[in-house]
Amino acid sequence: MSPAKGGGRRKIVHLGVDSGPRHNTRACVEFAALLREYTDWIEWGDGYAVLDVTDNKLDIPFGMRVAKMIKGDIKRQLGWSVSVGLAPSKFLARLAMERQRPDGLTVVLPEQIGDFLADVPIDQLPGVGAITRQQLAAMHIERVGPLAQVPLNELVRRFGQRGSSFWHLAQGQDDDPVAPAEQFSQVREETSFAAPLYTREEMRDALRALAAALCGRLQRRGLQVRDVSLEVRYPDFRTATRTSRLAAFTDRAQAVFAAACELLEHTEASDLGARLLGIGLGGFADEEIEQLDLFAGETSVGN
Repeated sequence: MSPAKGGGRRKIVHLGVDSGPRHNTRACVEFAALLREYTDWIEWGDGYAVLDVTDNKLDIPFGMRVAKMIKGDIKRQLGWSVSVGLAPSKFLARLAMERQRPDGLTVVLPEQIGDFLADVPIDQLPGVGAITRQQLAAMHIERVGPLAQVPLNELVRRFGQRGSSFWHLAQGQDDDPVAPAEQFSQVREETSFAAPLYTREEMRDALRALAAALCGRLQRRGLQVRDVSLEVRYPDFRTATRTSRLAAFTDRAQAVFAAACELLEHTEASDLGARLLGIGLGGFADEEIEQLDLFAGETSVGN
């Protein structure tokens, strides 16, 4: 289930890469893994990523803190410069990211939306092209602020359903969800429990089911892996991740299950219990497959 949508409850982070390797497979995989430490709700694009951190893995309630942590981690671990926008919607987060490029951080709180949008050119609204811009200019509307003052029914009369979309965007209302697309750097399955598991047998049963589901996906795609990662979330919401490399490539559930059980022994799950268990598989037999490059198709980085 996706995080909560709508209103000021959502916390959306838009990252734009200003400087960094465009086609460095290893660095791009590390970038993806870093972001997944915060959330699995990630939408990828050419030189950017959009994250829904409303219900992030670290259970941090403050979006600004999460945004600063992500920006700092990227700089410290990868040496990349990124611009970051934080807002209650994808549309606003993108505009916020562009506001202070390069290497900026712009936060738009729910109560700041009106002021933030007031001077934004109307062609920054999704769906407003050259012809629509001319039509709005004929109405003496060149910025979002004046557009927000036009009655909804007037915009619908002039532009049809698009007019409704323009009006809602001008009010800062956008429930477009962050839509993750699975990356080939890793396939992953996880399961959470209403009550924490405390026995090794229960945990092994959960890992066996995860391994079977994952390897079924590998076999359907004709893929094999060598890297196995285990994620354990304890009842106090701390998370531990352990990784290992198999001796040979495999798509067999038993091999993955055995590796996950071995990794489980190197966690505190037996003492503390497990609220969530997850298995990730990577290190594909064809490590250079094109999909691993998150920035495939770019001609430049940044502006």
